[in-house]
Amino acid sequence: SWGQMLPPMPTSPLPPMSELKIPNLAGVITKADVDTKGTGSYAASYVNWAKVAHLLHEHAPGWDFRLSMAPDGGLLHQAPDGTAYVIGYFDGPEGEQLASFPFPCMDHRNNPIQLEKVSARILTDTHRRAMCACAAFSFGLAYELWAKDPVEDPHREEPAQKPAAKPASKPAAKAAAKPAPEPQQAS
Repeated sequence: SWGQMLPPMPTSPLPPMSELKIPNLAGVITKADVDTKGTGSYAASYVNWAKVAHLLHEHAPGWDFRLSMAPDGGLLHQAPDGTAYVIGYFDGPEGEQLASFPFPCMDHRNNPIQLEKVSARILTDTHRRAMCACAAFSFGLAYELWAKDPVEDPHREEPAQKPAAKPASKPAAKAAAKPAPEPQQAS
């Protein structure tokens, strides 16, 4: 069964949940952090993985993203249908380990990939995507995008926008162009 595919949870002693100081990063992203990929009904909003990593360093110092080892000692786990996935989690600054978060290895169309077809590129892309999804799961970072909630009331100041150039009140007339000098005759 699927539950038998996941490795057992660590048994390290942790403080009671009421004492854990897990950062709440809901509301940290701003509209300036959000990019869109695709168009029309295929448009998807996302925050670039490098921005997510930066926000984690800034707002959750000491919390590190990790991938669990598979039974064979690698990073890729195999689902019952033969597709690959990783299991991510965050370690805290005081030895905390948050809940595991499985994430599938996918192609560019978000279809799962068979374990034997996973390349280094797919693995690294999956690692970054898993970090972003696990940050939303563990800390609420960019949860607004997953929940399709509006990104509002940021905790950070958005960069000041440059004022838009004022449009000319009248279209520039060709007559306003500098006239060409008249030809001079030799004397």
